Amino acid sequence: MADGDFPPFSFVDASGKMTGISVDLALAVCARQHLTCEVAPRPFASLLPALLAKEGDVIITGMRLDAATLDRASMTRPYFRSGGRFLVKKGSALAKPDVPTLAGRRVGVVRGTRHEAFLNDYFSRSAVQGFASEAELLEALKTDKVDTAFGDSLHMAYWLNGEASGGCCQVLGGTFMDPATISTSLSFLTRKEDPALRLNFDYALDRLQEAGDTAGIFGRYLPSAIW
Repeated sequence: MADGDFPPFSFVDASGKMTGISVDLALAVCARQHLTCEVAPRPFASLLPALLAKEGDVIITGMRLDAATLDRASMTRPYFRSGGRFLVKKGSALAKPDVPTLAGRRVGVVRGTRHEAFLNDYFSRSAVQGFASEAELLEALKTDKVDTAFGDSLHMAYWLNGEASGGCCQVLGGTFMDPATISTSLSFLTRKEDPALRLNFDYALDRLQEAGDTAGIFGRYLPSAIW
């Protein structure tokens, strides 16, 4: 079961078919483990109740992995972790996104977000500037009001490769991960009384990653690498 409106992880395409990263990955797990699987779209609020009522066997997208959820269901190992990335204008003199390089530099971020918390924790020597929205942040980068912008790596990838960026910018360095602030995980969820199914998914997820199949699935839906 999957949230039918959670692109690029799960969504209903123009033909009415469920598709997305999580859908393709779950079906690849099923094929790898010789399981017969069908993916059904469900509203987000109905996913966990449906799992517990045995109307489905696995939730593949949409659920927040908080204590309340994990008291009632078991999670597989994560198949996705979010992160943060710095962007700069093309031709920027900034060579890498480390603390000495960004000391005193104008670093833009959306105000009140976990990305701002990350900057405050680790880049306190920078001149962190908060913006009301991601659109305002990225416009500030385009118009040289900040030296670099920091935000969600997935959002940044779509913006960089979309029309809105106008080809102005590029990533600076790699992706930052921090479970305390910017990194959240997506996992499949099974019922607690079904450990064999969870272990099947864990095993297959490891094998698919080792074989490069997971990267291939992400590559179908993402405009560029996000890690």
